[in-house]
Amino acid sequence: MIRTSGASAPASQGAAARAAAYLPRGGECAYANLKLLSRVIGTVYDEALRPSGLRASQLALLWAIAAAEPVDLGRLGYLTLTDQTTLSRTVEKLRAARLVSVRPGEDRRQKIVRMTRLGHGRFAHALPLWEVAQQRASDLLGLNDVCRLAKQVRRAVRAAS
Repeated sequence: MIRTSGASAPASQGAAARAAAYLPRGGECAYANLKLLSRVIGTVYDEALRPSGLRASQLALLWAIAAAEPVDLGRLGYLTLTDQTTLSRTVEKLRAARLVSVRPGEDRRQKIVRMTRLGHGRFAHALPLWEVAQQRASDLLGLNDVCRLAKQVRRAVRAAS
């Protein structure tokens, strides 16, 4: 049993008993299951995309930029449901690799993102590799089910905001 300073034995035993009651339910945890799925599928995509020099997260972001460019960083975050810190960090990596350009918008607080010629080329090179990853992911799990779940999540998030 783990004891923390100041905790009485009966209180810690009660916490241990409550925790033990939940142990069999660990496999039900949406967070843990989605993290596991993300790690496994992320590895499938990252390995397939390795020859392009892109990670799956970078390709996904380039895809969103290509679909909406020129796109304001705030809008890009909305489209990808990505928090500002993560988005800024990933865009900066793409900018440093000269795959995107970032320029101030009409309002100096805005940042406008566009793919560069190099970015478009890298994106095009990655697409056949993405097809391979897509097939491997489909072999591992039903992609139709994953896409349906993702649509439900997007609707729920947008409805809540």
